[in-house]
Amino acid sequence: MKIYKERRAKLLSKLREKEIDGFITLNFESSDAANIYYLSGFRGSTAVLIIAEEESFFTDSRYIEQVQNEVKGIPLHQVKGKYLDDVAAAVIKTKITRLGISSNCTSYSLVENLRGKLPTIELVPLKEEVEQLRRCKDKEEITRIRNAIRLTESSLEKILTQITPGMTEAEIALELEVIMRKAGAEKVAFDLIVAAGENSALPHYRAGNRKVKRGDLLLFDIGVRAGGYCSDITRVFAVGKVTAKAQEIYDIVLTANRAGLAAAAAGKHGKEIDKQARDVIDVAGYKDHFGHGLGHGFGIEVHEQPRLSLLSEDILEEGMVVTIEPGIYLSGFGGVRIEDDILIHADGCEVLTSFPKGELRVL
Repeated sequence: MKIYKERRAKLLSKLREKEIDGFITLNFESSDAANIYYLSGFRGSTAVLIIAEEESFFTDSRYIEQVQNEVKGIPLHQVKGKYLDDVAAAVIKTKITRLGISSNCTSYSLVENLRGKLPTIELVPLKEEVEQLRRCKDKEEITRIRNAIRLTESSLEKILTQITPGMTEAEIALELEVIMRKAGAEKVAFDLIVAAGENSALPHYRAGNRKVKRGDLLLFDIGVRAGGYCSDITRVFAVGKVTAKAQEIYDIVLTANRAGLAAAAAGKHGKEIDKQARDVIDVAGYKDHFGHGLGHGFGIEVHEQPRLSLLSEDILEEGMVVTIEPGIYLSGFGGVRIEDDILIHADGCEVLTSFPKGELRVL
C-alpha cells in the first residue's frame, strides 16, 4: 500500500537529518511486530526490514506467501540459513555507513551479534523514531480504531444481558471474549479485566474465581484488536443494587472524566490534562486513591505515546488517539474507573466511545 511507502520515506528523511543513511528493525517472535507492521503491513511474527536507498525484506519459508500478499514494493529475500548472516551480507552490499537500529524491543546480545558481522558499519541504536511517527494517526488508522471501539461496545452490551449473581469473573471474561471473536475481533487487545466487588479496587486485576454477588461493583476494562488496531474502554456497573458509597465515588470519577475530556486539545500538555481530572478527585477527598496516570495513547498497541500523567512531558497534537481514565480505588470495598477513547483536534477532542456512562447502571 502507498501509505507504508510514505511512512518509510518519512522515517528515512528524519534519519538523514541525523546523518544516518539506513534503518533496520528486527522482528523475532513478534519482538518488534508493531513497528514492522506500521512500516510494511506485515503481520507475521518473524521478519527483518531494512530501509535505505535500497530496501530489503527478509523472512523464512513460513511467511513467504504471507509477505507476498501483505508487503508491496520491497524486494523479498527468503532466509534459508541464519537470519543475521543473510541480513549482514545484504547490508554490506549497500552504501550504508551509519545504520539506525530499532532498539526498544531488540536485545543487547542481538545488537552485539549484528555489530560483530558489520565491523565497518556504525550501528546507531534508535529508541523512538518509529514510535514518534506512530503518535498521530491517519484517516485509515482512525477508521480502524473506530471499528474496534464499536465492536467492543456492542460486545459489552451483549455480555451484560447474560450476567447473573453466581457467575465468576473468569466465566464472564471468557464469554465476553467469545462474543468479541464471533463479532470479528482478531483477538483481545489485552487480558480482559472483569473485577467484582473488592477486586475492582485493583487497577490491573486479572479475572479469577470470585463470584459476582448482589451489591458488588463490577468493573470491565476491555478492548479488542480488529484490523490491526486496538480499543481500550472501562465501564463500571452495580449488581442488584447501588450502595451509597458506590454512588458517591462513581459520581466523582464521572466528573473527573468529564473534566479530562474538556481539557484535552492539541497544544495541551499531558500533565496539564491529568491535573484537571486529578484535581476533581483531590478536592473530593480521595487524593490518595488515584495513583495511576490519566491516560495513554493507543493504536497498533494498546499502550503507545503520548502519556497523560503527572510526569508527562508530552504535548498533544492533532490526530493523536488517547484514553481518559480517572479512577478511585478503595481497598476492601472496590473501585470505579471510567475510561473513554478520544481523538485530539485543534480546538478540543472527539469522544470516540459512546457506551453510556451518565449513571451507575444496575445489572
